[in-house]
Amino acid sequence: MPELDLGEIRTRIDNIDKELVKLLEERMIIVEDVIEYKAANNMKIFDAKREEEVIKKNIDRVKEKKLKKYIEKMLNDIMSVSKEYQETKIFKIKDNNFNADFKGKKMGYTGVPGSFGHEVLLNLVDEKHSEIKKYSTHEEVAEAVARGEIDYGVIPIENSSTGEVRDSIDLIKEKDIYIVGEISHKIKQNLLGVKGSRIENIKNVYSHEQALMQCSKFLKEHSDWNSIACSNTAIAAEFIKKEDNNENACIANIKTKNIYDLELLAEGINNNKENYTRFIIISKSMKISEKSNKISIVTTIEHKAGSLFKLIEIFSKENLNMVSIKSRPIPNKAWEYYFYIDFEGNLNDENVIRAFENIKVQMSYMKILGNYRSDIKI
Repeated sequence: MPELDLGEIRTRIDNIDKELVKLLEERMIIVEDVIEYKAANNMKIFDAKREEEVIKKNIDRVKEKKLKKYIEKMLNDIMSVSKEYQETKIFKIKDNNFNADFKGKKMGYTGVPGSFGHEVLLNLVDEKHSEIKKYSTHEEVAEAVARGEIDYGVIPIENSSTGEVRDSIDLIKEKDIYIVGEISHKIKQNLLGVKGSRIENIKNVYSHEQALMQCSKFLKEHSDWNSIACSNTAIAAEFIKKEDNNENACIANIKTKNIYDLELLAEGINNNKENYTRFIIISKSMKISEKSNKISIVTTIEHKAGSLFKLIEIFSKENLNMVSIKSRPIPNKAWEYYFYIDFEGNLNDENVIRAFENIKVQMSYMKILGNYRSDIKI
């Protein structure tokens, strides 16, 4: 076997890298044509079927089987970067004079009648509104909005006592939809059982995981009970009604008492009496108005010291009040994070425009999730 020359090997790698950079740059330039086409035709950025086809087609071209899984990772990274680039370029406001009028619109919420989401939705439209659809999960609501099945959806995003609703915050980014409104709704949790049941009979308590956490002190006083998580508080109420077992109870909205003919066993059992959940109204397109005073974005930063400081400094220099910042793990990138940021402002404000220009230059990725009126009062 001939003696290896490390310098020669590195030169060969450098030459390959040179060609790779040239081809990747050419690919990104072509992606700009894709961006233009998608924007003109109101298309979603992410096409799962197309991405799967591209990756499979190129994996099949790999001759060395032992390298397939590594090249697949590279291809996935290329597709992720391409999507991020498209998201920074596609920014189109469909309605610049949004007035939060939902009359005649198709609306959706999570759960069944009696859920807090349903209650919030009925604050936007009257009970006779014919175009209301219910879904089992927040993801189903988001998907229905994304494909145009409904015009608007209402989902919870954060509770004042227990923090963010974990899946909701990621859905806005992943499903290519926008926040167009925000409602802060007071939550009062109650223990309900089937007709004739008594609190001393209870063995099982059903509710959404957030509701169980909001009532943790009350549940601790009944440590012999089994706490069982459901997808929604009202679905828990519907379930115990169908089971008709006096050992079962649920934690839910007081309205479920009459809807499902239940017995009130304990009222207002949440830990914090000033218990609020922030709900967001979601739409397929960006909609803003002069009254829009809150902006939500998601961004990533370089994985090195000082990067987060540089991001926060941009807001400070432009005198923009950051009201919330949360981190979420980036899939397939250990210990790297997306940062979700809420701040006060309007997309037409000069300081907001300057801040976005700086973020785009200094940060590796940014997407606007919405510019909306905070805490709509209806």
